[in-house]
Order: sequence, then structure tokens, then C-alpha cells
Amino acid sequence: MRIESIGVRFPSRKVTNDDILKFLEEHSNGVSKTLLKTYQRLVRGLFKTAGSEVRFIRDWEKSETAGPFIKEAMQDALDKAGRTKDDIDLLIYCGVGKGFLEPANAYFYASAMGMDCSCFDISDACMSWIRALEISYEFFRSGRYKTIMIVNGEFNIHHGFPDNFKVTALRQLEYTFPTYTIGEAATATILTNSDDEWKFRFKTLPELSDLCTIPLDNYDSFVDPSHRLGKNGLYNFVSYGMQMFDSARKHLAPLVKEVVQNMDEPDIYFPHAASDVAYLASADNIGIPEGKMYAKVFPTYGNIVSASIPVGMDMAIKEGRLKRGNKVVLCPASAGMVYSVVQFVY
Repeated sequence: MRIESIGVRFPSRKVTNDDILKFLEEHSNGVSKTLLKTYQRLVRGLFKTAGSEVRFIRDWEKSETAGPFIKEAMQDALDKAGRTKDDIDLLIYCGVGKGFLEPANAYFYASAMGMDCSCFDISDACMSWIRALEISYEFFRSGRYKTIMIVNGEFNIHHGFPDNFKVTALRQLEYTFPTYTIGEAATATILTNSDDEWKFRFKTLPELSDLCTIPLDNYDSFVDPSHRLGKNGLYNFVSYGMQMFDSARKHLAPLVKEVVQNMDEPDIYFPHAASDVAYLASADNIGIPEGKMYAKVFPTYGNIVSASIPVGMDMAIKEGRLKRGNKVVLCPASAGMVYSVVQFVY
């Protein structure tokens, strides 16, 4: 399998850490000033700890919507690869951001681009793009498809912002802070069949599935009770970030060491960008040589969910850090919990 191209698009509204602190104040009417100021101070400290700087979201005053950015990313990928829409045999839409539970969102974007191809969606939180890669790889090995496009539109900040921006108590920081680091982006990745070998390894911890969730209506009739579920109400993000990072330190690091073995051999490592500080510290603990962990996505674009790694790769290509023939390791962690190590030559 070969990555032919990656198309990327971002909305226009730049949001700084100070902007987030202002949003918290705007959405917390009736809250005591003492509580609000303490909450904001703690958030500012957590931003520094995480390495958060800016993120980009849709500008509602300009009537920006997700669809055009997704289609532009798809066209960008086609142009970079020297392909046309008729070359795509399969369109996979993946990630958290979506407009429909049914049917697959991929059908809508194939229709919008005038594509006549197979379509389906994949949903596995921040691991979605990696899952789509693995499935594509197996399809290529079977000879079923020649050219596949993976698309995601991680547009998860709703107009007026979700209820997570209303301060009610200091304890909500434990499971709400990651909301404040979320950015938005669209990516499209074109894959073709080749003799290049890829290696995929996963480690899953289903018992931690309630650490990061977005519950739907009637969710409690589908699963056993948990005190972590629904803390911010229906359709709102709940993420116990510190516990997730603790788990990643315990399980992702050993997995990387086990799979890669010689840390000097790969030319570049790409994590899921949920915190550049945590991943740089993790790289040091694992033994990844300094400068080989690409950690520029989070401070530049925030946590852009399943778009993080393709955006990172696109940034590294433009910088000349990622070149053809480079040995690459993808090492994301995701809600689930699930960890993966993917090895290939770009």
C-alpha cells in the first residue's frame, strides 16, 4: 500500500487560549466570580501543561459549514495525486465528526464529488483513520480495490458552543478540560495498491471504555451504569484526560518498545496529537531519539481528533521532514481505550 497524497483544509476562525477563557466567562452567567476566576486559572495552568496554544474552528459570522472544507480537502488530495474522481474505487469516511448516523456519510461526499464508487463509514474515535488504513491495506492485499480515499471531517464544535463551556463546579475540570483543546479540520488521503509492506499492532483495554465518551439519547439502555457517563449531558464530550494519559504511559510505551525494538531505525514518529508535552515526555521515556517524534500539530491546530495524524504528515511533508523512502511509525492512543503502532515506508 502506498499513500499517494493527503489533502487538508481548516476553518478560518483562530481561537487562542485566552479566547477559550473568555468563552468560559460568556457561558457561565450566574456563576460566582470566585469560582469562575479559580476555574479559569486552573484551565490556564492546564493549557501550559498540555502545550496548548491555538486551534481553528468554523467562523459562524462568515456562515462557514463543514461540507465545503471536506470537499476541498478531497479535491486537494486528487490534485496532489494527479487523480480524478473516477479513479476512486472506494470512499471511506471516518472519525467522530459527522452529519448522519444513517446512512454512511461517505455516500453524501461521493455524491457531492460526482464519484461512482463503493462507500462506507468507520467509527473508532481518534483511531478511526488508522482503522481505515488497516482495512484499506487488507482490501489491497485481496486485490479488491485499486485506489481508495479516506476522508474525515472533524468539525465537532457546535454553534454557540456545547454546555461544556458553562462553569458549574471545579470538579468538572476532571472530565471537561479536553473540550477546550479541540480544533476542527478536514483531511482526505488517497491510497493505492503496491508491494510495500505495512505492519499494524493494536492493544485494546475495553474496561476503560467509559473514560472518553459522547453519549446519545437513550445510551443508558444499551450499557451498564457508570458514574463517568453523561456527566456533561447528551451529545456532549466527556473525557477523563489525566486517566487516559496515565493509561497511555502504562500501555502505549511498552507496545512501541515491543514492536519497534530499534528506536533509531525509523526516521519519524507520529502520535495522535492530544498533548505535545505528554507525547514528547513519552518519547523520552520510550527511548525515541530527540527530534524524531513529530509534535507540532497540537500547539498549531489543537486536538483535531482522527485528523491529527494525516495533518501531521501533511505538515511534515511541507517542511521536508517527511520524504519518500522514510521509515515511519504511527503511535496513537484513542478512546476505547486502544493503542496502536503502525510501521511503513512512505
